[in-house]
Amino acid sequence: MALQLNFRQGFDLSRFFRVEEASEGRILLTHRRIFIIPNRRGFGLLFLLFIQLIGSINYNNSLGFILTFLLGSIAMLGTVYGFRNLAGLSISASQPTPVFVGDSARSMLSLENPSQTPRIAIQVGLRGEPQQEISLEAGDNLQIPLNFTSSQRGWQALPIMKLSSEFPLGLFHAWAPLRFKLRVLVYPRPSPDNIPFPTLPGDGGAQRHASNDDFQGFQSYQPGDSLRRIHWKGVAKGQGVHVKEYRGEESNQLYLDWLQTPGFDVEARLSRLCRWVLEAEKTGSAYGLRLPGTDIKPSMGQAHMRVCLERLALFGIADATVAHSFHPAGRISEPRNDQ
Repeated sequence: MALQLNFRQGFDLSRFFRVEEASEGRILLTHRRIFIIPNRRGFGLLFLLFIQLIGSINYNNSLGFILTFLLGSIAMLGTVYGFRNLAGLSISASQPTPVFVGDSARSMLSLENPSQTPRIAIQVGLRGEPQQEISLEAGDNLQIPLNFTSSQRGWQALPIMKLSSEFPLGLFHAWAPLRFKLRVLVYPRPSPDNIPFPTLPGDGGAQRHASNDDFQGFQSYQPGDSLRRIHWKGVAKGQGVHVKEYRGEESNQLYLDWLQTPGFDVEARLSRLCRWVLEAEKTGSAYGLRLPGTDIKPSMGQAHMRVCLERLALFGIADATVAHSFHPAGRISEPRNDQ
């Protein structure tokens, strides 16, 4: 998406120190997005040329004038080729999948060179972080993973990215800051404490355990069904993927209730509830979630787990929009054993 600026905005010096508004879709690098200044070597050369010019004027040395302006002209050509090395590139970023607090989120940066000019020694990375160097051939398209740490739960905006180059002479630093209108949902960190599930007498706190006598038949497999209930013998015989259906005599369900969660700190409670959600899903149990102002009925499967984790991530946050329509569906990574 090309950046549209008026004449006054184009010459606003504050654009060197701030980043343009977040963009949706692809970003096309034009002269309005690329900035060029001399680097340390460039300033050193400018100072040397200035001293050389003063000496040439003082001694009226024609060869000194020729050498000064020749070197200055060659140096200034570096700004032109430095700009051309970035101009015309098309960049887009992928939507990061949800992560837990402290984990590394990843966004894939797509760089496309639609021109017939190779792009050489381009530095790519997050602003303020170590950069990686790439080169693009004519018509090339490259996918680059960019990792960043999720610092707190809730919505976290995608960090500012940066493309830069000091090609060809290494005297000028050309860069283009990139900000995409993307964000990642950060779930609470699962508690490392192995606390048993809550039991609420008379209020559905007991977890129902189905026995062989409760077997009702087979149903077609649906994404999110527990792998333990798959009829593997039927799969081996080529009869398709089906799951065993049970019906217990007890009507009680497992409810993960905010009021029954130990701890006084909000984040500690959310962390324990997050672990319970993951453990309940792992064991194939039907579970519900109760938070102040939220009551999610018992169910199971990946979609149900994502909804519960989203509510935990956005608990107490103003922008508490349910996020399952914002990020692509996908399985959540299981917590490590030390969590």
